[in-house]
Amino acid sequence: MNPNGSKVYVANNGDDTVSAISTATDTVTTSIPVGVEPTGLAVNPDGNKVYVANSVSNNVWVIATATDTVIGSPIPVGKIPVAYGIFIQSPLRFAGTPGKANCHGQSVSALARQYGGLNNAAAALGYASVGTLQDAIMVICEG
Repeated sequence: MNPNGSKVYVANNGDDTVSAISTATDTVTTSIPVGVEPTGLAVNPDGNKVYVANSVSNNVWVIATATDTVIGSPIPVGKIPVAYGIFIQSPLRFAGTPGKANCHGQSVSALARQYGGLNNAAAALGYASVGTLQDAIMVICEG
């Protein structure tokens, strides 16, 4: 979601696009072609760019939110990239350090405190369940 809440961006893994959805009308305003199998998105803190991790093409595409168009060339990254936007927004909402034994526990505790429980955190962050939120945290923590 962009910072002012007017748009939500969704990775469409099966058709290699990102949909921009207006929260005022709950409709798709555009579908933006990106790399192969977009797996996750991250909106920068200013809200003017969406970064799209493409798990098969092993790159990241950047979308300008003002125009909902791709800008620049794809950025090559490691194999099977995944992005979870909530963890890079400001203020930082991800407390654990990837690779550390306490990463998962610290992250779960921070999210539960911030949102008043894990059920609330999962719902606020767009996860279908607490289990899918915890799976996402594990992916980041295993870094």
